[in-house]
Amino acid sequence: MSDERLAGWNNQKTAFDFAEEREFGPGLRRALLYADLGVAEATGGQFRAHVIRVNKGRHTEQGTTGMHRHEYDFQFNYVIKGSITFVIEGEEGELTFKEGDTYLLPSRILHNETWMSDDYEVLEIYAPANAGTQQLTPEIE
Repeated sequence: MSDERLAGWNNQKTAFDFAEEREFGPGLRRALLYADLGVAEATGGQFRAHVIRVNKGRHTEQGTTGMHRHEYDFQFNYVIKGSITFVIEGEEGELTFKEGDTYLLPSRILHNETWMSDDYEVLEIYAPANAGTQQLTPEIE
């Protein structure tokens, strides 16, 4: 373990999110719902954390996010429930992640979520909090 620390940290505040009070709403993808966990505000925009789940009113088995990349410097995901299948640049074939699995996507890597179960739910943490997404092929709901 290194004693090295990242330079340039913003002042941080304490943030709390209680599951019983959590509210889900729209976000990047129409077939998903997002619940912000307050990390962006607590870190001065350096990180964002949210729980994402399927929007059952818009999700279809044939849905795909389309090939895209995020302008994140860091992206880590922990699958809470269900499963998801990806195509990821540099990896052979499709990869499926299930409940309890994690995946870290390198900065700006091309990927496409090609399938997810109706009960899919994930914790996503990324930085910076307001980075954009470059869409290369269309999203299909």
